[in-house]
Amino acid sequence: MSVKLAKNLFKKTDFSDCQKLILAVSGGSDSLALLFLVQEHLKILPIAPEVIVVTIDHQLREESAHEAESVAKICHAYQIKHIIVRWEGKKPETKISEKARIARYDLLFKEAQKHGATLIMTGHTLNDQAETYQMRVQRSQKKTEGAQSETLEKSLKERSSENGITEILKENDQEISIKKAEEGYERGLSCIPREALLHGQVRLIRPLLGVRRQTLRAYLSFQGSTWIDDPTNEDLRFERVRVRHFLRQKNLSEIAKKVNKAALKRRMQAQKVADLILALDIAVEHGRCFIGKPPVFLHQHHAFPFVVGLFVVLMGGSSYLLSSQKLVALNQKLCLQEPEKKRFTLAGAVIETSKKGIAMWRETRHIQEAIIAPGETFVWDRRYQISNYDTKAIRVRPADLTHLKNYLDQGKGEVETPHFPSLQSLVMISNEKGVDIPELTHHFCYQRNIIMKRIMAPFNWLLPREDAAIANVVGSFFNIE
Repeated sequence: MSVKLAKNLFKKTDFSDCQKLILAVSGGSDSLALLFLVQEHLKILPIAPEVIVVTIDHQLREESAHEAESVAKICHAYQIKHIIVRWEGKKPETKISEKARIARYDLLFKEAQKHGATLIMTGHTLNDQAETYQMRVQRSQKKTEGAQSETLEKSLKERSSENGITEILKENDQEISIKKAEEGYERGLSCIPREALLHGQVRLIRPLLGVRRQTLRAYLSFQGSTWIDDPTNEDLRFERVRVRHFLRQKNLSEIAKKVNKAALKRRMQAQKVADLILALDIAVEHGRCFIGKPPVFLHQHHAFPFVVGLFVVLMGGSSYLLSSQKLVALNQKLCLQEPEKKRFTLAGAVIETSKKGIAMWRETRHIQEAIIAPGETFVWDRRYQISNYDTKAIRVRPADLTHLKNYLDQGKGEVETPHFPSLQSLVMISNEKGVDIPELTHHFCYQRNIIMKRIMAPFNWLLPREDAAIANVVGSFFNIE
């Protein structure tokens, strides 16, 4: 049983160019099974990576320290390197599960960097996948119902006759059907990706996504291993636990088929989006993105609103891609036929439409200053990652008009026609040595020990493989490292 199970879980590419591997093991059945299955699989590899087991102690329960130590004992018995990492600091009072998840991955990433590991594996199972799918379906339904109710209420206020109400109901049903047909699927229904990239550097693989938890527990029982049951897994205050109870009588195989279909469709759609980006006339320079007015067949492409929304988010520094509802609203405003320019804001960006095309840049509101101490790396405005390797602290803020004009008057900036609203969104770095606006000069004039790169917030933390085609194409527009 164990040999067959281990053989079918891993791909040849999973361990490519991997010298060190981090396994996230909590002591529960899923992660413990992952540990033993990986150990079995590595025996057949010509060159196996070094395994480092990391247990994250969230310190949310009294038992967590003891549970982490129990994993340490198992690893010691099998002569596997084990590290306990604690989530320190004040714990959140709301959205505990979500924030604990983010902290967990960040701590795993830091351990990977510390030990030179290029791969992290976690023990997510088919049960986790099914629960995620069901939760997202339910949330999507709530959003749809809310949108329907809002649209209907607005229409009823405008037309109150009895015949009008009947007509409105028919029109509303038709609009919803058309919208569903056009959208085809929700990106989120592809759920937990098998492979992703964490912070753009470390691969994250979940090899057990196609395996039921019962199968893994049978595998552990077969070899005489015991596991820890987290009591919060039965706490009905958590949405996932309630969904878990709901799914006990459901066919997980059918859900798995839907998830796999959605993941394939998401990957295909990502490639279409990437192809459309390459076909469009897009330029990103000096804090401003411009999409030239496209030919009709490209403007009417079903992915065009998504592409515009994508660049809106990237210019505005938002952490999340636009929802389907916001994309529909955005598309209604993208009229390139009107003689007058039209300007509006969305997701932290200013968007300006004209006969020539669509321009967008970061709006200057809510951009904060920051001090970066020596040796620190800081993400500023969710757009720039700045590492200070100098011996002095640096000040980071948006470029102001005075410094911009001085730069341009001195011939430092390579700008033919300055567009000051967008130039004022550029990062300005200073200390006693002087002031740098590196995107104007394409280098640092005064700061010699600073490394800066433009980041794409929606893809920076966790990039699913399904979205890789988009990120790879878009990345070339923001390569200022």
